Amino acid sequence: MSRPAGPGTWAELDALRAWLREAKGELTFPRLSRRAEQFGLPVDGRTLRRALQDGLPTERTVRAYARGSRKAADNQARRAMEETGLRLRKAAQQTIPVPGRTWPTPVHVPGRVRTWDGLTKALNRLHQEAGGPPVRELAASPGAAGRLSKSTIYNILHGRHPTGEQLAALAAAFGTSQSTTDALLAAHWRITAEPLPPAGYPCAVAERAEEERQDRREQDEKKRRFRGLPEKVELDWYEQQLRDEEEAEHRRRVAWVEGLSADELAALQR
Repeated sequence: MSRPAGPGTWAELDALRAWLREAKGELTFPRLSRRAEQFGLPVDGRTLRRALQDGLPTERTVRAYARGSRKAADNQARRAMEETGLRLRKAAQQTIPVPGRTWPTPVHVPGRVRTWDGLTKALNRLHQEAGGPPVRELAASPGAAGRLSKSTIYNILHGRHPTGEQLAALAAAFGTSQSTTDALLAAHWRITAEPLPPAGYPCAVAERAEEERQDRREQDEKKRRFRGLPEKVELDWYEQQLRDEEEAEHRRRVAWVEGLSADELAALQR
């Protein structure tokens, strides 16, 4: 294990970052992101930028650098670049000491949570029982194992809907028991698998979903304008995943309404 001259860095991590800079070349981060997306691996430009500045990048980020690089002329060259980058990342991961968990183990076991709001409250209670560790430390914990970024953890604790994999990773970062992890995953399954409730006026289901979707979009646009950001921004992979889930839910509701027969429509309206 060798340290370079600069304080607070490691030779293996420096080697990985040198490879990232070489793969990026003269490309801007947004351009590198778009090229990686063209080859099947969308990663936000901000995430690519952080890889050169903050901690150990994830495997996905390293692959995105390889796929977006102009130095890879074909699929074979891209695969070779990926292998090189992943090998350097593995060396850095094995060299850099992983900080141990320093917070107490939360003991709360959630009940039969059936809503996203209830799941968010359960996660925040676990966060409090763990002593409120910073999201940076949670993301760097052995339990998270590089599966969660700081922004992802922050968003989940503030109400964003996690995937099952993200939820399991966050539970591992907290250091919860198997019973707590199972309860969280069971809650996630119940929420995502709940059937649509009957409506007095079925078409209102699709209309209400569309109104809610538009309201959220308008709120996002207002926030961006208030912060002086451009109206059209590139979403990171987590934000894009949320947007895709939102679109899928809307399509599911519309398909449910359109799938009702005339008799079913009449019965529900009565």
